[in-house]
Amino acid sequence: MNFATIEISGIMEDLNIDYKGYLFRFALAVLSMVAVYSAVDFWTLRIWDTSESLVVEVVDIGDAKILSPEDDEPFRTVETELAIQVLTGEQKEETFSIVVTQMEDNGTELKKGRRYILIVDVFDDGSMQYSIADVFRIPSVIGVVVFACGCLIAFTGRVGARALLGLGVSVACLLWGYIPLVVKGAPPVPLAFLAVFFISAATVFCVVHRKQARAVVLLGSLGGVSGAFLLGALMIEIWQVSGLAGESASLLVTTIAGINIKGILLSSVIISAIGAVLDVGISITAAMSELVEYDSEIERLRLWAAGIRVGSEVLGSMINTLILAYIGTSLPIAILIANAGVNFWGLMNDPYVSQEIVQSLAGTSGLLLTIPITATFFVLFNARKAGRGFDALTPPENE
Repeated sequence: MNFATIEISGIMEDLNIDYKGYLFRFALAVLSMVAVYSAVDFWTLRIWDTSESLVVEVVDIGDAKILSPEDDEPFRTVETELAIQVLTGEQKEETFSIVVTQMEDNGTELKKGRRYILIVDVFDDGSMQYSIADVFRIPSVIGVVVFACGCLIAFTGRVGARALLGLGVSVACLLWGYIPLVVKGAPPVPLAFLAVFFISAATVFCVVHRKQARAVVLLGSLGGVSGAFLLGALMIEIWQVSGLAGESASLLVTTIAGINIKGILLSSVIISAIGAVLDVGISITAAMSELVEYDSEIERLRLWAAGIRVGSEVLGSMINTLILAYIGTSLPIAILIANAGVNFWGLMNDPYVSQEIVQSLAGTSGLLLTIPITATFFVLFNARKAGRGFDALTPPENE
C-alpha cells in the first residue's frame, strides 16, 4: 500500500466513512449481478419455446452480398453467410451454415461470439428465409438493473432500499394493474387517478420518514396532479387534439376497438406528472419540517413563505428536467419534422407537437400548483398539531 492510499484511508477514517463497508457492499452488488445474469441466462434459454424464433450464437461471419447494388438505392438488402450454433429448441447445440437477409444499416451489427434472435420464415414452396430480429440481451439487461439497484442500496442503505420498494410498487401498479384494466375496457382517466393515488401513497410511505408529513405530501401531490389534469383537459378540448398523433396511438386504435384515445392522452399527462410533483412536494415538506424542528415557535406565515421560496427554487430545476425529458423522448420525430422543411407556424400547428405541448405545460402547471398547496397543508397540519389552532396563521403583532 503506497503513501497516497494510506493518506486517503486516514482521511476517510477521520470523516467517519466506512469505506471498507462500502467496498464490501459494492463487491456484493457485482456478485449479485453475475449471479442474476447467469440464472436469467440459463432459465431464459431453457424456457424459450417459440417456434417462430431461435436464440443463436454467431460462430463465424462469412461474405456479405448486396442484392440492390445501386448506390442511390436508399434501402439496400444484404445477404450474409453465417455459421451459427443454436441455443434453443429441438436443434439445440447444433451448428449450421445459413444465409441471413437483412436491410443494410438496420442497426443490428453482426459480431462473432454474440447471440441474436433468429427468425425463420417458411414459404409455401418449402423454401426458408433467415433474418436476425434483434440482439439477445435479456440476461444482460436484467443483470445491469440488478447491479444498479445493488449499488444504490450499497451507498444509501435503507433509504435506497425503501426508494426501490416504492419504485417496484409503482411499476407493478402500472404494469399489472392500470394497463391490463385499460385493455379490458376500464375508463382510463379515473383509473389513472386511482393508480396515481396508490403510487403516491407507496412512494410517500417508503421515502418520507416523518410520519406527520406524509399526509401533507400526499394531499399536495394529488392537488398538483389534479391541476395538471384540468389544464390538460382544457387544452385538449380547445385545441381539438385527438391523441392520434404518432404511430403507436394509431396502431392502438386499430388494434383495440373502442378504446378512448383522448382518455389515454389525459392519463399520460396524469401519470407522467406524478413523479416530478412528488419530488417537489417531498422537498418542500422536508425543508419546512427542518425549520419547525429548529424553531417550533416560527410564525406560520413566515413558515408558509419559506415553503413557497423553497418550492420556487426547486421548481426551476424540475421544469427544466420535465421539459427536457419530453423533448428527449420526442427527439426523433422532431428531427423528422425539421427534415421535412416545416416552418415555425407549421410546427406549432402540427398535432404531434401540440400533443407534446399539452403534456409539457400540464405537467409544469401541476408542479406550480403543488408548491402553494403543499405549503398550505403543511402550515395547517402543523398549526393543528401544535394545538394553537388555525388562528396561528395570523402573524403576531410587532413587539
